Amino acid sequence: MKHDLSNAAGAQYEVAELFSGDDDGLLWLTLGFASAAEPLDVLHVACGASATGIAEEDALYLERNDQDLACSGQVLALVAGDGSIALSLTPQGAASLQLPAQTRFSFKQHPALFAPAAAQLARMRASGQACIEVHGHVG
Repeated sequence: MKHDLSNAAGAQYEVAELFSGDDDGLLWLTLGFASAAEPLDVLHVACGASATGIAEEDALYLERNDQDLACSGQVLALVAGDGSIALSLTPQGAASLQLPAQTRFSFKQHPALFAPAAAQLARMRASGQACIEVHGHVG
């Protein structure tokens, strides 16, 4: 199912740093951005490199700068396209992460960071994360 989050109301953050990897069967992506609460806030996105068939283990995990600001299985959609990443969370996920239910991460100041972010999200999608979509060419 294709999600269009282009007109979704919510917060927008500019990505300043990006880290990603594949460690011990775990795919992860970290977006660094400035928020009202933190000059360098982060959003970690993680999942297994392959599905286990156990819903709790296969759920997409998100965490901010503290494990107290985390959720698992609360992402409705994580869409990369047009130079940004749009995140749509359940009300519970938004409360757990202390983010609006609709949040956009822009790459306008650092456009070179978008391609590796989209590529890592495409890998996560391929690992079984149906809530992730990547639109356009990644490569």
